[in-house]
Amino acid sequence: MKIILMRHGAPRVRFDEKMAAADFRHWVARYQLAGLDEVTRCDRALTIARECAAVVCSDLPRSLESALRLEAGNIVYSDPLMREIDLPHGSGRWPTPSLPTTFWLVAFRALWLLGYHGNAEGRREVFNRADAAASKLVELAGEHCSVLFVGHGMINHLLARELLSRGWQGPKRPGRAHWQYGVYEYQGQAIA
Repeated sequence: MKIILMRHGAPRVRFDEKMAAADFRHWVARYQLAGLDEVTRCDRALTIARECAAVVCSDLPRSLESALRLEAGNIVYSDPLMREIDLPHGSGRWPTPSLPTTFWLVAFRALWLLGYHGNAEGRREVFNRADAAASKLVELAGEHCSVLFVGHGMINHLLARELLSRGWQGPKRPGRAHWQYGVYEYQGQAIA
């Protein structure tokens, strides 16, 4: 059995804006609705997608559109369970200077890792969701033998950890860049 964890293509959203922390929540909302950049493509990802009997993605546009761009016709499961970890953001009560989007991305993700989850899922909820998502992927791999998950950076990392802890073989990190992937294989009888 095989599960491939692939990150979606480049989204159609600007990362070069400057904003105060209070405005970051508006950027997050746009990011959640963003589809793919028109030119994002990866020939190696196309080849990998064609090798899989089933495709899974989240319900976010950048994941769904990536699966379609890969000409993955057999999307067997698309669900919020498979979404990226929410980006926390502040309440906007305190004024901050206008800083680049990438600063706020890194700052709020680091704060999330330290336990802050303002307006987002907490760590416990995320780890429980990653456990359930890994179980669903294992179940689908048992049915279809090979599954491509067109997912997101952070959730793919957690799914990789989950699969490795369940005896699957593959890289510790599935790849952070758009269209990068990791291949996970299981030789025995899969247990979700």
